Amino acid sequence: MVSELEILEDLREGIDTFVERWSKIQRNSMKSIQAVINTLVQIEHLDGPLGKLQGFKNIRENTRGKLLVNLFDKLVPSLERSIKEFSKLMKMFESLRKKGSDIQTFNESLRGVLDESSDLEDFVGFLELIIISVQDILTMFEAEFLVKTTIFRDLEEGTVDLAVVSNYLTVWIAEPNIEPHALEKLLKDLDEHFELLRDVFTGKTHIRIPDIHRKMPY
Repeated sequence: MVSELEILEDLREGIDTFVERWSKIQRNSMKSIQAVINTLVQIEHLDGPLGKLQGFKNIRENTRGKLLVNLFDKLVPSLERSIKEFSKLMKMFESLRKKGSDIQTFNESLRGVLDESSDLEDFVGFLELIIISVQDILTMFEAEFLVKTTIFRDLEEGTVDLAVVSNYLTVWIAEPNIEPHALEKLLKDLDEHFELLRDVFTGKTHIRIPDIHRKMPY
């Protein structure tokens, strides 16, 4: 049997670890695709003036061909490494979502006894705020993981349109579903609400949690 406070502590610590590991994988992935981005830039520059080289037969086409081979030789492998790391991390994501679901179940059980203990109302409200914040954070990363897997699968299947490749890599780097300021605020809110809940669980407030709800299987 594990107490709800322990689950909450594990959940809070786990989210920090998850965000930190995600950021590290993303930074590494950006480094690994930089060579691909540089090759894309070189290909785009071939559409411009070549000066005296313009007179050489097929120089533009030959150069483009070599750059394209170089691009697609590096593109999928560089993203594949990152996708594997993100996929491993999503196993931790599932564990965090399970913990969040357990806490939500606990909170719903407390709602059933609010009539018996009106002091619990504020506690239930704060616990609900934690649940919402956790769900918002997890949804953010789940949506971004879906974007990354979609990009990788399309490129793996042989997308050759350079404009599409360029846009894909831009989206990969930008991570449109993860807004740093919003994430920072959600994590800050979690810390504030956790402090209050910790005081309740450790008996530092007048709020008392019914004994029948103090333990839950995990």
